[in-house]
Amino acid sequence: MNTKKTSQILPALFAVICAAFAGYFILIGSGMFTEPSVALILLATTTILLLSSSKKSFYFILLPLTLLHAFYTPTGLNFGPPSYQYIASLFATDMLETKEFLLQIPVSSYLIAFAIPILIFLQYKSAVKFGIKFYRNKTFIALATLLFAYNMPLAEPIKETVSSTLKIVDEVQKLKQMSQSDNWGKSTLENSRYDDYVIVLGESARKDYHHAYGYPIENTPFMSSTKGTLIDGFRSAGTNTVASLRLMLTLPNKEKWEPNYSLSLVDLIKSAGVKTYWLSNQGMLGEFDTPVSSLASKSDETFFLKKGGSFNSTNFSDFDLLPKFAQVLEDPVQGKRFIVLHIYGSHPMACDRVEDYPKIFDDKDLNPKYGYLNCYVSSIKKTDEFLKRVYEELEENTKKNHRTFSMIYFSDHGLCHQQDEKNNILLFNQNCFSREHHNIPLFKISSDDTERKEYKVFKSGLNFLEGIANWIGIKNPQLTQTEDLFSNESDKNDFGLQKRIDEKYRKDDDPAIDIRPKH
Repeated sequence: MNTKKTSQILPALFAVICAAFAGYFILIGSGMFTEPSVALILLATTTILLLSSSKKSFYFILLPLTLLHAFYTPTGLNFGPPSYQYIASLFATDMLETKEFLLQIPVSSYLIAFAIPILIFLQYKSAVKFGIKFYRNKTFIALATLLFAYNMPLAEPIKETVSSTLKIVDEVQKLKQMSQSDNWGKSTLENSRYDDYVIVLGESARKDYHHAYGYPIENTPFMSSTKGTLIDGFRSAGTNTVASLRLMLTLPNKEKWEPNYSLSLVDLIKSAGVKTYWLSNQGMLGEFDTPVSSLASKSDETFFLKKGGSFNSTNFSDFDLLPKFAQVLEDPVQGKRFIVLHIYGSHPMACDRVEDYPKIFDDKDLNPKYGYLNCYVSSIKKTDEFLKRVYEELEENTKKNHRTFSMIYFSDHGLCHQQDEKNNILLFNQNCFSREHHNIPLFKISSDDTERKEYKVFKSGLNFLEGIANWIGIKNPQLTQTEDLFSNESDKNDFGLQKRIDEKYRKDDDPAIDIRPKH
C-alpha cells in the first residue's frame, strides 16, 4: 500500500503542476487578472482538479469551460476582459476587420491558448492512469466547487460575456421596435445659415497624430491651413466605433452613459424638415446589423460601399465615396440637406488604408519598428486629402447652384500604442486603453469663413447631438440650447470621463511618436 502511494506522488505532483499552469493561463487569458494572486491561482488549480475527479464532470463541465476560456485567451491577453464594447464590436465586425484583428494578436497569445486544453488533458489523463483520486466523493465535491467558483472572480469573464451579449441583443430588439418611431415631435429651424450641412465621420484618428494639432510631420496640409474653426479638446464618448457613436448619435443618458435610440440625431434633423443622406465605407448587412448602421438606416437615403456587411471583406478606398457624394450634390432639391460621409480613415490595419495612397516616408529610411506608424500617419494625410476633395466639391456646387455649406470633420475614437515584441514593430490599435484614447480632432469649415480660429477648450462627445443641433439651428423642447461645439468656452461637465480614465486606463501618458528618420 505504501509502495502504491509512493508511486503516485510524482504523477500527482505532475497533475497539480499541469492544473496550476492551466489555471494561471486561464486567469491571465480572461483579461481580468493580468497578475493573479497566489490564492487565486490555487483556487483555479483546485477547481480544475475537482472537476477532473469524475469522467462526467470533466467532459461535460470542465472541458467546455476550458475551451471557452482558451477561445477567448488571445483576445483577453491583448484586449482585456469581455465587455459591452467588445461584444458590440463583434456584432459590427466584417471579414476584413476580423482578418486584420487576428493579425494584430501575437503568436505567443495563440500558443498560450493552445496550451490550456493540452495541460488540462495531461493532468486528467495522468490522474486516470495512475488512479489518483484527490477526493472520494467526486461528484458532490465537483458540483460544490463549481458553485463556489461561480461566485468567485474566476467566473466573471463568462458572466460578463453573457451579460454583454444579452445587452447587445436587447439593444438590437429596441432598435427594431423603434425603427419607425420618432420621439422628437416637431422641431423648427431658427437662424439656420447654410443650405448643405456635411459631416465627415472619421475612424480611429487620434488628435495628437495630426500636424494641425502639433504633430511634427506635415500630414494635414488642408486642415492646418484652411480657414475655419479647429477645436483642441474634443473627447469621444467611447473607445471603439459602436461604443462611441451610439452615444454621440443619440441624446444619451449622460450620467449612465447609455444611448437613447428613440432620440437619434438623424430623426432630430428629419423632424426639422431637413433631407438626410448617409454615405458609408463601413459595412452594413441589414437594417439592424449594428447600432451604428441602424441609426444610419433612419436617413432618407443611404449608400454603403460594402454590401453584405459582416460577410464582405472588400477593402474599398474612402475616395470611392466621392463620386456618390458628387451625385448627391447634383440632386435638384429646394430645401436644406444633411449629409454624413462615414469613412474608414485610419482603422487598423492602417497599411490597408493606404494601398492607393503614397506613404509619407519610404519604409527603408525608417527605424523598422515604425513601419506600421508610417502607414497610420500616412492614412491621416489621406483623410486630409479626402476632406480637401469634399470641400472642393462643395465649393464647386456653391458656384454652380448657389448653395451655401458648412462641413465638420471628427473621428469616432483614438487608439493605443502596443509593442509587437516578436516582429519588433510598434503597433497602434485597440489592444489597450490609452489616456489619449478619447482625444479626437474636430474641425469645421463653412462657405463664408473669412478667418481661421483655433480654440483649446474641452468639449464632451456626450454633448455632440446638442452641438450639432446648435450648428444646424434646430430647436426642440427636449434640447438644451447651450451646447456649442465651436465656441471658445469649455463644457462644464465631463460626466465622469476623467475618473474612468484614471481608474481603468493605462497609467503612462502614451504620447504620439515622432517617426521621422534621424539623419
